[in-house]
Amino acid sequence: MRKKGLLIFVLFFIVVVGLLAFFGDKGVVHLLRLKKELARIQERNVKIEEENQRLREEVRRLRQERRYIEEIARRELGMVKEDEIVYQFDWPENGKDSLQEQGR
Repeated sequence: MRKKGLLIFVLFFIVVVGLLAFFGDKGVVHLLRLKKELARIQERNVKIEEENQRLREEVRRLRQERRYIEEIARRELGMVKEDEIVYQFDWPENGKDSLQEQGR
């Protein structure tokens, strides 16, 4: 009878330790969750580093390339050079449909 009680206690202890090892704060499930989070954070870091590199290159170009500044001024601010003529066209919203109608 004593051996049977000891065996039940040992089995119960093994089950409890197994459950704690698998589901506890430092268990396998938690470890897998942390690995997924680490992979996500590393992926985000790579994207941020790529963005930082792109921004560094843009800063370098803004500091050193006068032509790049001119390009941005033209594109974003609509600036033009002196003695330059700008033509603006009003395109219809459905350009393809209007062009087909004109061909008839």
